[in-house]
Amino acid sequence: MAVRLLPALAGAVLLLPHAAAAQGTPAPPAGGESAASAAAPRVVRGFRVVGAPPVIDGRLDEAVWAEAEPAVDFVQERPDPGRPASERTEVRVLYGDDAVYVGMRMYDPAPDSVAAQLARRDAGGTFSDWAHVLIDSYHDRRTGFRFSVNPRGVKKDVLHYDDSSEDVNWDAVWEVATRVDSLGWTAEFRIPLSQLRFSARDGERVWGVNFAREIARRGEWSWWSPVRPTVGGKVSQAGELHGLAGIRPSRRLEVLPYSVASVTRAPSDAGNPFYQRNDGAVDVGVDLRYGLTSNLTLSATLNPDFGQVEADPSQVNLSAYESYFSEKRPFFMEGSNIFAFNVGTDDGSGESLFYSRRIGRAPQRSVDAGDGWVESPVSTTILGAAKVTGKTAGGWTVGLLDAVTGEERARRVAGPGSPVVREPVEPLTNYLVGTLSRDFRRGGSALGMMTTATHRRLDGTEELDFLRSSAYSAGITGRHRFASDTWEASGYLAGSHVRGSAEAISRVQTSSAHYYQRPDADHLDYDSTRTSLSGAVASFWVGKNGGSKLRGGFGGHLRTPGLELNDLGFMGEADQVQAFGNLNYVQYEPQGIFRRWSVGVNPFSMWTTGGERIFTQVGHWANYELTNFWDGGWWVGKRFQALSNGTLRGGPAIARPGGLRYNMWVNSDNRKPVRGSFEVWGGYENDGDGWDYGIAPGASFRPSSQLNLSVSPSYRRNNNTWQYVTQRDALGSRRYVLAQLDQTTVSVTTRLNYTISPTLSLELYAQPFVSAGTYDRFMEVTDPRATRFRDRFREFGAGEIRYDADAGEYAVDLAGGPGSDLVFANPDFNFKQMNSNAVLRWEYRPGSAFFLVWSQGRTDSLSDGSFGMRRDFGRLLGMSDDHNVPATNVLLIKFSHWLNF
Repeated sequence: MAVRLLPALAGAVLLLPHAAAAQGTPAPPAGGESAASAAAPRVVRGFRVVGAPPVIDGRLDEAVWAEAEPAVDFVQERPDPGRPASERTEVRVLYGDDAVYVGMRMYDPAPDSVAAQLARRDAGGTFSDWAHVLIDSYHDRRTGFRFSVNPRGVKKDVLHYDDSSEDVNWDAVWEVATRVDSLGWTAEFRIPLSQLRFSARDGERVWGVNFAREIARRGEWSWWSPVRPTVGGKVSQAGELHGLAGIRPSRRLEVLPYSVASVTRAPSDAGNPFYQRNDGAVDVGVDLRYGLTSNLTLSATLNPDFGQVEADPSQVNLSAYESYFSEKRPFFMEGSNIFAFNVGTDDGSGESLFYSRRIGRAPQRSVDAGDGWVESPVSTTILGAAKVTGKTAGGWTVGLLDAVTGEERARRVAGPGSPVVREPVEPLTNYLVGTLSRDFRRGGSALGMMTTATHRRLDGTEELDFLRSSAYSAGITGRHRFASDTWEASGYLAGSHVRGSAEAISRVQTSSAHYYQRPDADHLDYDSTRTSLSGAVASFWVGKNGGSKLRGGFGGHLRTPGLELNDLGFMGEADQVQAFGNLNYVQYEPQGIFRRWSVGVNPFSMWTTGGERIFTQVGHWANYELTNFWDGGWWVGKRFQALSNGTLRGGPAIARPGGLRYNMWVNSDNRKPVRGSFEVWGGYENDGDGWDYGIAPGASFRPSSQLNLSVSPSYRRNNNTWQYVTQRDALGSRRYVLAQLDQTTVSVTTRLNYTISPTLSLELYAQPFVSAGTYDRFMEVTDPRATRFRDRFREFGAGEIRYDADAGEYAVDLAGGPGSDLVFANPDFNFKQMNSNAVLRWEYRPGSAFFLVWSQGRTDSLSDGSFGMRRDFGRLLGMSDDHNVPATNVLLIKFSHWLNF
């Protein structure tokens, strides 16, 4: 198989999915240039403060500011790359024994036009002018700490890593003040040295530094040290800060204790001995950070609380594969870039060796209530977690994370008057992740590695014998830029190994990620006696990412059938060989009605390691931004008939019809107080008459600088003519039942943000969600690989299938005799859910916060596939005359206080 795929891997030319391309890239100066060919970096000198440091009030009126040399002559990154900024900006840098001070003067002839919207800290999508300070204190040209502020004092801090990637979840404790005056506006920063990372050494040191300014009304970004769109990355294009002498990194100790009190009121449950109308709880915990060395930081958490985290979006998953949800817990989000080892070829897949949401996950065993009641924990208690991150003196970036989750038990009562029985649902588990990486050639090359380990204390617990007792993974990754940094080659190789009982490893083999039991897969060997399983994944990419407007590349990806990462990582399917690449053209400079635009194509093919072709697609995408600040784009993909090895869920592979997929979107001018958006997507199959479409109009309103309202409804229709229903043994063979599914899904996501001050905000969120599906035209698979759609199935006749409404079951008589050969539950569904919350957040002092949170959840599911907009939303919102969905309300108060020693 590998020999047959070599031509495809070498010759594929494909593009990344449109979502990645939609990010856009700013325009280059004429001719283009690489980082290696750029002129010597710009230099600014810091001035040491001998007496009293400046007062952080935004005025810049202390005499010491005049002593520092200014950084001037900013250059546009967009809309006109390489041209001087439209307005003058001056930046001065001071430093003392414990902090760096930055003063920025943004001149503007029309101060009344300076955009200055209030928002919560780190809020994205805020229409406003901004001032940015980027500090590369490691001076590795790969890592930068960015401190940003708008004219109203709204703060944002971002960690830049791998030169071009950003972690907006990184938070530091720093001060800033702003002021709008007749000359424009000013920003005065105080950045404690304790919030930066740098090695201890004597003499003068040099840091990387850059300053940026955004003028919102013009859509303009300008930098002091020019950022060229023809060069990948931001940090590597920074200038240099000289003159830093006599500063020493501090040995940091930060402690953040918290206390939380909550009360939950759930719908009444008559007879349930576990029910409490008002269930109160009080808890305490602590997070801490300690500087082990000047470059290494220990972060730890005991009994962490995640009570103020927003709920995951609602969805109905009719596939056999697990849904991916992004991490939202602060402890795991911070420094997540260090623990990243992605193994997915789709940026949105989330596939990785380490998926932090495995830690504290919902218990993996469910207990059947029978005729009684069960109370089971919704998540696993994290007893404690700690991590060490930073850089060694030798330039190695290190990360070590360890977490322990407690044993969880459910309480079950068989019936009224029966005793309470405690049953295990999750064992005591230890999770370990280690990473090590290093950059070479001033960031032009890099090498990294990661290893993970999961250990569960099963102790012969029969109820939990289906879980793996241990799981391991390890991988190495690297990249190398060449041809004046305009080309890059990258790749990785990783392996996995899981151990457990024969039952546990059998569950792995037969899971949706593997399907070793497929009867037509000669290359797979299912063994019910195995007690371990190993696999590997490898990928490579060679592409042009700079130097000119024409970009492209090609790559390949391989997963062996035994790859299993889902104990501490995340993956969908194993057993894959992929060939892909990209070819695109980016126009950076304004051209006619366009501020910028880009187009590309993306062919893609995938096989099993047994040579079965399971996917082929050729896509085309385009993105644009107009001179009136509207933007949009489209993506269209032509799919060809292939095999689906997962539709029958362990059954034989079945032919998948070819077809067309599309997605188009447009957004109006974000400078306006009222902004609209519209997206439409869908597709159809060439054979089988399957189709789907969706529309998502959206609107945001900004009636004042403090208030922002957004409403995003979504409507989706899906007509799947071969939706999987079930499989049963009948008449001596395995029968696979499918049907036509008619599904309607409607949701409305609403957000209201009211910002009283940069440290005090109120956020409201609500998402009602309804999805209903009706199944008909039930059929069985007869010839799964037939060329024509109708030859693959046999539809059950009117005399074969009947529905028992009382039992909620379908019965099928295949042989024409008495009785039924196939019996299965009615798959129709009507699922309703609404998650809503209100969060009052007050940062009453730097690093310390008070939360007042109210949340409400409503969930209901019926075996009724009909959809009625007014009826279903009325029931969900409690406004119906029948079957109103009951609500669970939670009121939470949290208090945290940052201490710095």
